[in-house]
Amino acid sequence: MKRFIIFTVLLSLFALSGCSNAAGIDDVLNNAKKEGKVVMLELGSVGCIPCERMKPVMEKLRTNYKGKLEVIFVDVRKDRENGRRFGVAMIPTQVFLDKNGMEFHRHIGFYGYEEIEPVLKKAGL
Repeated sequence: MKRFIIFTVLLSLFALSGCSNAAGIDDVLNNAKKEGKVVMLELGSVGCIPCERMKPVMEKLRTNYKGKLEVIFVDVRKDRENGRRFGVAMIPTQVFLDKNGMEFHRHIGFYGYEEIEPVLKKAGL
């Protein structure tokens, strides 16, 4: 039982970690575009308190918008290239891309689920 719990925790952390390199992010973005999904990029860092508070929000979004929304976490301390690419000045930063891969909304700081829902509704979700 203990091993199962450790495995589950590690698997969850891996799933929440998202992509850590440009090629990985590009693959996910291209797949999301092909599948007509909206994308939320969560650009932050492990250990950042507001970023850590975003984890349950991201998980709830993944669950409630499964098949419609791709949620990607990028640790910009480890992946500075994508931090620059997406214009991150402060963390966490959330960048929302429409079904065509174009940015339609951006937010800086903790972003609660209830605040994100209207943004997703505007995108047709």
